[in-house]
Amino acid sequence: MSKRPAAVIAIFFILGIVLAKFLPDSIKFLHIFIITLIFMLLALFFPFTPTLSPEGRGSTANIFLFLSVTSFAALLYVNSNTFPNNHISQVLKEEKLKTGIVGIIKSPALVRKPYYGKISSTYLFEIEAIEGQGTRDKEQGKEWVEVTGLAQIRIQTEEEYRYGDRLLVKGTVRNPKFETRNPKQIQNPKSQKTHFNYAAYLENQNIFAIINASEKNVTLLSHNYKSNPILKYAYLTRDKIKNQFLVKMPPDTGAFMRAILLGDRSELPKDIQTAFKNSGTMHILAISGLNVGLVAAFFVYFFRFIGIRREISYAAIMIFLVFLMLLTGMSPSVTRAVVMCIVFLIGMLLGRVVDPYNTLAIAALFILIKNPKDIFDVGFQLSFLAVLSMIYFTPRFMRLLKGSVNIYIKKYLLSPFVVSLSASIGTFPFILYYFRMFVPISIISNIFIVPLMFVLMISGLCFSVLSWLPFIGNFLASFNHFFTSAIFFLAEFFAGLEFGHLYLG
Repeated sequence: MSKRPAAVIAIFFILGIVLAKFLPDSIKFLHIFIITLIFMLLALFFPFTPTLSPEGRGSTANIFLFLSVTSFAALLYVNSNTFPNNHISQVLKEEKLKTGIVGIIKSPALVRKPYYGKISSTYLFEIEAIEGQGTRDKEQGKEWVEVTGLAQIRIQTEEEYRYGDRLLVKGTVRNPKFETRNPKQIQNPKSQKTHFNYAAYLENQNIFAIINASEKNVTLLSHNYKSNPILKYAYLTRDKIKNQFLVKMPPDTGAFMRAILLGDRSELPKDIQTAFKNSGTMHILAISGLNVGLVAAFFVYFFRFIGIRREISYAAIMIFLVFLMLLTGMSPSVTRAVVMCIVFLIGMLLGRVVDPYNTLAIAALFILIKNPKDIFDVGFQLSFLAVLSMIYFTPRFMRLLKGSVNIYIKKYLLSPFVVSLSASIGTFPFILYYFRMFVPISIISNIFIVPLMFVLMISGLCFSVLSWLPFIGNFLASFNHFFTSAIFFLAEFFAGLEFGHLYLG
């Protein structure tokens, strides 16, 4: 077995998912299940075969072990695309239906933005039933059919619904592949060609329908319906923090703070998002591994400074990171960063040297076992490639500078440049493919903006906890506004440089 077993297993696991995507429809779940079982039995059988040498037994067992991992990953992928007859993907055969829907809000507002003079809010919606030929609901005098599956619901309303709200909606249910609008897609102003597929993006998140409804056609049936108490508390905390940013900070800077701390970009102006995109610092607008890593590092040194025992401080940090992951909606980038940090902290507690490749692989496996289709998500790919490139290229570039440069220049100037360059090398082909965009200025812009982000992240966390104190809350709000304005200025400056970003047809 390799010195990096998790990394090897992750490679074969990803291979299994990719192969499963291109399997013909004639190959069913049962076929792959039988193959997986055979490979697992052979992996167990061969080490005990007396006719083979020890080396032969080990290598043969490893082959079948890796084949088992590959077929098991394929099994998970096929299973993630196998739905019951009453799943919304099976029910929604037509382009769209105008009907009644009963379901549950399963997320905070994903997007809130003006829409024809009103506010349009988008949520994750778990469908329970739609109006149709089925069991008669005596209370409402209508016939309903039980339906399962996730949808994205857009409601034109000033009211903000919460996680666990059960709604009766009269509206239009649409298959995502017929969706004309594409709010997630990054448009190329010089070319409309893109490899970003919005329907596929939603499908990777197991969302198979889009519901549009107006305020007058939504009836609230109950609160906290089948809600998870931990998620409920996390989302309530999220709302309280969000409201503090709304009350005590200007709209643009408050929206930015919500983006970097809560992963909520719903109210961040388009011109600011464009500036970050064109300066190559778009990753700053999301809760990324950088943000999580900065927070974890700060608390490690803070607890060490105030003299708290390592076992207690590391346990507290891990609990906080899990809560942060729930607070931000468990996006792949946050989950990857949190898992990596937790594995690293556990290794430190056990006195083990933590291999970064294995740590990254464990994070990838954690996410992909939960949802194998995340491997096809652009954010997942860019997030992991950036970290992998930094792990691989940074030490090699730094060795080239060994002994030839002043130590302070190397530490404070060249080291950030090399890290930024390493991340850019790994993500460049995918950004070019998906978005038809080349941003050479990102290597420089990240050097200036990322250090400010560290200060802002810590200050933002302090504000989240202490904003209720009159003087301290106002001071931290002003401090955050100052640093946010500085980041805006730098992003706009680098975005405006000639040849800093190039669109390709």
